[in-house]
Amino acid sequence: MRPGHCQAKSRVIGSHVKPYYEDVKCIHKPKNIINDVRKEFGVNISYSKAWRSREKALDMIRGGAEESFQLLPSYLDMLKLKNPGTIAEIESDSESRFKYLFMAIGACLARFRSQMRPVIAVDACFLKGKYLGSLFVATCKDGNNNVYLIAWGVGDSENNASWEWFFTKLRSAIGHEIPDLVFVSDRHKSISKAILTIFPNALHVHCIYHIGQNVKAKFKHENVNALFYKAAKAYRESEFHELFNELERYDPAIDTYLREASFSRWARAYLDGKRFDIMTTNIAECLNAALADTRKLPIQCLMEYIRNMMQQWFYERWGHASKMGGHLTSWAEGQIAKRFALSQYWLSEPIDMYRFNVKDGNSSGIVDLKAKTCTCRVFDFDKLPCGHALAAAHSRNIDPYTLSSAYYQTEALLCAYADPIMPVGSQADWIVPNESASVNLLPPATRRPCGRRKTCRIPSAGEEKMRVKCGRCGQIGHNRQTCSNPISLDKKNEGSSKGARLDHV
Repeated sequence: MRPGHCQAKSRVIGSHVKPYYEDVKCIHKPKNIINDVRKEFGVNISYSKAWRSREKALDMIRGGAEESFQLLPSYLDMLKLKNPGTIAEIESDSESRFKYLFMAIGACLARFRSQMRPVIAVDACFLKGKYLGSLFVATCKDGNNNVYLIAWGVGDSENNASWEWFFTKLRSAIGHEIPDLVFVSDRHKSISKAILTIFPNALHVHCIYHIGQNVKAKFKHENVNALFYKAAKAYRESEFHELFNELERYDPAIDTYLREASFSRWARAYLDGKRFDIMTTNIAECLNAALADTRKLPIQCLMEYIRNMMQQWFYERWGHASKMGGHLTSWAEGQIAKRFALSQYWLSEPIDMYRFNVKDGNSSGIVDLKAKTCTCRVFDFDKLPCGHALAAAHSRNIDPYTLSSAYYQTEALLCAYADPIMPVGSQADWIVPNESASVNLLPPATRRPCGRRKTCRIPSAGEEKMRVKCGRCGQIGHNRQTCSNPISLDKKNEGSSKGARLDHV
């Protein structure tokens, strides 16, 4: 009968609600715990006790944040033992406090060098746990247009030192010389500086989505954003300048802003095809979204979650690739099928054995099947035959799949996921060297301040929060299912009169 309920301790309640938190993506809030305890035991507990019970339940399942840092060196040793070729390194400060972490699975590194397009998208997102930090990711695309994680790491924040350390480790992991290597990122100054220092021979281009959002925020014109994307994605320089001149008519300041951003960094027409069709950092953003709920985990649990996610990806995608009966991946075949449907009635005029002049009704494209180029430049950039090349190949009875890059072949996709990613096993079965077991790795000094933790990121420039409108009452901020507003009699009468009119008709 006492209001404190001394028998309903937070640890007792935490052990009772522990099953709710075994799934990382499950959301069971303190108010849900209050309702559960009231319904099951007839006891009213305070919000603070419910919150403490939730924290105790999470500690029982995942362990504490401090214990996770202590366990991290042993975990990484076991990961390298189970997955040969894996690179996992930790850097700490003079007081043995955690500073940086870099991880790259051996199977991912080997297949990136041989089977993937050499275009890497890099990005970072903040962690939501007890200690501050940022998660760095380096990703690319496989031949079936799926996200392929190359490496990831943890640092204190997005600053010059952390990005330079991450790129230094990435360089040693993927190798010093990769021909035609391209990095895609936002316009973060620390990323640009680190790439220029660590990868001086690589091409660094910018995400057109981030530039487009800045254009949208700076220049308040209705059609500017859509025109910018059309200009950025244009293949021919003539088409690009036509669209860019149209942009200048809206506001001359747009010309100054986009020229300062450098055409060679974002305009496809000013590149030589090394970027392929990867115009944004969306592959990295998708990975950040997939890890949105897991970024609140302790660091060792977060690393294990990412490893387990990749283990599932490798198994599922290898099974999917093994069922592909064609020469190319299903995504590449779909792209070719769309282009062939548009080009099957185009006129192909031979110039010599390999070159053709193909007329598509609006303009023409001169195709060289031997060099795998076309004046429309779609063939040059995508490394998949464009409509002009397909029309020319059809006139010579040439298999269009032989004109595609080896990156899109089914065989390359099978090789990319051939080596499985092994788990580390139960902690009780770990055989860890004494050097790693004796490491006393402390958490970083940058602990999150008191108060409710922020879980939503600050919107970027030009980014608008989606507003939900109720279809029942018409107000903004909720939907039809959660609407509790009364419906006025005028709307009811209006609805009944409409029904009457319909019955009359």
